Amino acid sequence: MQRYLSFFKNLRHHKRRILFILIPVIILAFIFWPKPPKPIETQTVKIADITESLSATGNVDATSVNLTFLTGGKLAYLGVKKGDAVKEGQVIATLDQRTVQKNLEIQMRAYAKERDAFEKTKNDNHDHTPANALSDDMRRILQNSQYDLEDAVASVELQDLAKQQSVLISPIAGVVTRADVDTAGINIGATTTFTVADLSESTFNIDIDEADIAKVKVGQQVNILLDAYPDKTITVPVKSIDFASHTTSTGGTVYTVEIILPAQTALQYRIGMNGDAEIITNEKKHVLTAPLSSIVDDKFVYVKNKNNFEKRTVKLGLHNDTDAEIASGLNAGEEVAIDPTEAEKMVKK
Repeated sequence: MQRYLSFFKNLRHHKRRILFILIPVIILAFIFWPKPPKPIETQTVKIADITESLSATGNVDATSVNLTFLTGGKLAYLGVKKGDAVKEGQVIATLDQRTVQKNLEIQMRAYAKERDAFEKTKNDNHDHTPANALSDDMRRILQNSQYDLEDAVASVELQDLAKQQSVLISPIAGVVTRADVDTAGINIGATTTFTVADLSESTFNIDIDEADIAKVKVGQQVNILLDAYPDKTITVPVKSIDFASHTTSTGGTVYTVEIILPAQTALQYRIGMNGDAEIITNEKKHVLTAPLSSIVDDKFVYVKNKNNFEKRTVKLGLHNDTDAEIASGLNAGEEVAIDPTEAEKMVKK
């Protein structure tokens, strides 16, 4: 009995020293004590719809025309400003026409004089033509008179054309998106530009890599999400695919795909708006699907079998970034490992 009392007295006496040793031992045991294995996450094989698609960024565009004068001059009239709506055939601007008008009048008088000379030559030669002239001299006289008259007509037409070219007319209805000048009465050059865009039929243009362009067909459904309208998905068809490729800034070879946007009256789709497009290239409904992450080398999955996993061969159909169609090898309701690497370790055990 005395021996036990002595032991407890010594234990109380060395209490701090024992705690000092015991606490690190407990901590180390907590750290290195074997932990139960983390359960491998699985997902159920199910019947669902699956689509294959191509994604690309693009921007809004529209049919537009750039209008310029053939020569510079003084701007006498300016009928529009940037942002104005114009009609087909509407006059945009005109140059000072006084010089061309005077030249036209001069040529008209020269034509009248030449016409009189032509008629006189015909009368002097008894209304003969070069084709039925009585002699070579008569034929030459009649022919030269005809040439002089035709030159006079051409001179009048050229001056009239110069007058027409001093008037800028829009060939389409639309909105003025560019106007290099905003006031008349100033001298302008041949590079001064007015741009009219037809916003009644806007398009969304995207570039598709040559490796994927064979998957794209006219009429395929496209889902577009514009940055300006992030809550509104626009579903429209592919309108056209360029036959000629072009090179991107990074050296890639791409083809431009044009997509028609819905007809607009409020002009909500503005040229240059950016967005994302998803072209639906293939689609199947009510097929067996599994997560793409569960597929190994496009042919294996690990199927949960009670507390273990079974490696199984599968045949794939369509697939996208998240799911794959299972043509054979699995049944609806079975569970597959989302992380095949961890499941493989259990199979090896």
